[in-house]
Amino acid sequence: MPPQAFETLTSFENLKARIAGPDLVRTVAILDVLICHDGSLFCAWWHHSLPFHLAVLGFYGVMLFFVLSGFLIGTIMLDLLERGTSLKGWGIFLVRRWLRTLPAYYFWLFALLIPLAYFGPYGVPWDEARHALPWFLTLTQNLGWPMVSNWYGVTWSLCVEEWFYIAFPALLLTLLACRIKPALAFGTTLAAFFIVPLCWRLSLSTDVNWDEVTSKIVPCRFDSIAWGIAAAWLYRCRPAITRYSTILAALGTAIVLTVWWRNTGDNALWPPRFGAMASFDVTGLGYALCMPAMMRLRTLPPLIGPAVRSISTHSYALYLCHLPLALAAGDLQARYGLGRRHAVIFTILTTIGGAIHSWRVVERPCLKLRPRQG
Repeated sequence: MPPQAFETLTSFENLKARIAGPDLVRTVAILDVLICHDGSLFCAWWHHSLPFHLAVLGFYGVMLFFVLSGFLIGTIMLDLLERGTSLKGWGIFLVRRWLRTLPAYYFWLFALLIPLAYFGPYGVPWDEARHALPWFLTLTQNLGWPMVSNWYGVTWSLCVEEWFYIAFPALLLTLLACRIKPALAFGTTLAAFFIVPLCWRLSLSTDVNWDEVTSKIVPCRFDSIAWGIAAAWLYRCRPAITRYSTILAALGTAIVLTVWWRNTGDNALWPPRFGAMASFDVTGLGYALCMPAMMRLRTLPPLIGPAVRSISTHSYALYLCHLPLALAAGDLQARYGLGRRHAVIFTILTTIGGAIHSWRVVERPCLKLRPRQG
């Protein structure tokens, strides 16, 4: 029997009861990002370029994180909506989200400032990081504008998620306060989070840098998470789709692989302008179609299961620390003569060690502090 659409998701800190599907998705997503970022830097140290189809994997990894996040928080929000949860309950929802994401973020924010202040620059001068710090402390570094500094650039996606956690429930609760029926309020809110990002992207100049502007301004990416919400809603309201989860996953995978492989050069699937607007939604749709199959995947073979679970468990810290540590290794080469092979070893060891330390010292203790969602 496939899992029912209304089943309760196992909390992330419950390592024994977690199902394998989301763990596998997190693992694929973080590996995509690591191949893109660290792979590009490693190749550059040997004066080579990472093949294009590998260099763009970062986009697909982050998109997968967004859709997965939307699916998981969408499932929780639908539970709250069905139970008629009070404002206090929605407040607990936000506190639980923040205790999962913010402690590790601030831990790494300050941990990375220390070597920059005393041994920098690592990527940017200390003065630039110091002046940008208030933006990073308030998670406004790309709220409605391009990143204010290239320092700690990977945090742009965290800002998208944090503001989504606030904006989506705020609009939903506002509509509910206007006595709009829950289903209509949820559908209207979801529609707004597809329409506003598209309109925002269309309002940008045609010559803006797609990677630094279009793809990283917070409101421009809300629809990437909204695809996960839409998948959770469909999974909840149409349980029969679990019968077709394999077909949907095959279709979604085909969409993503086609866009990834074909959307380059003279054989691009669409004109550049259309691609800059629609690539988020086409890829988001592909990943959303895979979510029902993800929920049916309960276990993995013993040969890979423990590794996948471990990478998934540490994926958030890996995302937060991998690129700054690789950039630091590059600066150690340039200014202190660290060998390239030693720089690779330094990057790998500090990234893995930092992620393990972050999980054990910061993330896991904070998860235990989270209030129960009534």
